[in-house]
Amino acid sequence: MDATSLRRGGNDLLAILPEATLNRMAPHCSRVSLRMGDVISEADRPITSAVFVENGVASLFKVGGPPDTEVALVGHEGFCGIPIVLGGESWPYQVIVQADHLTGVEIAAATLQHLMADDAVLRRILLGAVQVRLVQASESLISNARQRLNQRLARWLLMYRDRMRSDQLPVTHKDMAAMVGVQRTGVTAALHEMEGHGMISSRRGLVTILDVPALLALAASGYGAPEEQQARLLDKG
Repeated sequence: MDATSLRRGGNDLLAILPEATLNRMAPHCSRVSLRMGDVISEADRPITSAVFVENGVASLFKVGGPPDTEVALVGHEGFCGIPIVLGGESWPYQVIVQADHLTGVEIAAATLQHLMADDAVLRRILLGAVQVRLVQASESLISNARQRLNQRLARWLLMYRDRMRSDQLPVTHKDMAAMVGVQRTGVTAALHEMEGHGMISSRRGLVTILDVPALLALAASGYGAPEEQQARLLDKG
């Protein structure tokens, strides 16, 4: 790979890295193509590589329960492999492909750590991306504690839309139940309510967003803080 390919592939973090950094990274990178359900890294196992997502969505799950619970979403705005950046080897979360198809740029964990040690800009941007993810996870906790189910679901649909870059969201009721930590019947009822207000349309395996402003109003303070952090990171470059 070369620097131009990395910059133009679709990942927001790679797009703002300096040419010199990309030139150092490129010889160690390769493209990956994964399908829904593919595991990017296992819980409590050494994470051997980072994946900078270009298209598609990955989910961080706390496995076990039941049900399994989503911790965070990752798309073109970030990367999978936070413990690598923080100097760790593993964490208690499984990372899997959520959307139909995910493409990205993969780099070995040891190589990325070596590059970070010698490149202050790379280190700053990746740590900034970690901060964005921490804010996202924290806001999820706040939303789960304070907001009604339909508000939490609106928040998640907006986040998923951001990462899919589409109003057509391939997702099942079962998947959404795991995302917001409730039973599937609760999600079905909330979706029917949203449909009744013209915010979405829903059929088997697909949710179509029809009214973004209405979803934003419903999500209220549950949506926006991580997105603001991400915008600041990209503006600083």
